[in-house]
Amino acid sequence: MAFWFGIWRDIDREMRELRRRLKKTFEEMSRAFEREMKPIEVRMGMLTDFVRPMVDIYETPEKIVVIAELPGVRKEDIEIDVIDTTLEIRAEVKREEEVAEEAYYRRERYYKGFYRRLKLPVAVDPERAKATYENGVLRIELPKLVAEKKRRIEIE
Repeated sequence: MAFWFGIWRDIDREMRELRRRLKKTFEEMSRAFEREMKPIEVRMGMLTDFVRPMVDIYETPEKIVVIAELPGVRKEDIEIDVIDTTLEIRAEVKREEEVAEEAYYRRERYYKGFYRRLKLPVAVDPERAKATYENGVLRIELPKLVAEKKRRIEIE
């Protein structure tokens, strides 16, 4: 009987340790996710929550290309900023709908924002960057900064 008690005690201890490690991992992931997202903002008395848009990033020898999905956003409502090797994409969707019928009135407001901060693999030249937006897909082309070629220095 004592033999089984010892086994169950060991299993219980291992399960508690596993739960502790899982809890710590989820807390760390949650903190990392919160750092990436901006908090809910209050704008004009309405809550605007931010969603992380889906993003593809690839690199060619000359440039970094970022493709982001921003459904329902107008081109005028998109902001793109490059700070050092960080790219920030912000967009906001605002819709208001009013239905007025006999003895029935309804007004709905919809506010939603997109926000994503991306660390770029190399330094880019924001002055030559190009962005296009079509059918809810934003494409950003960021030319890489050209590093000076190797140069030999003569000793005097």
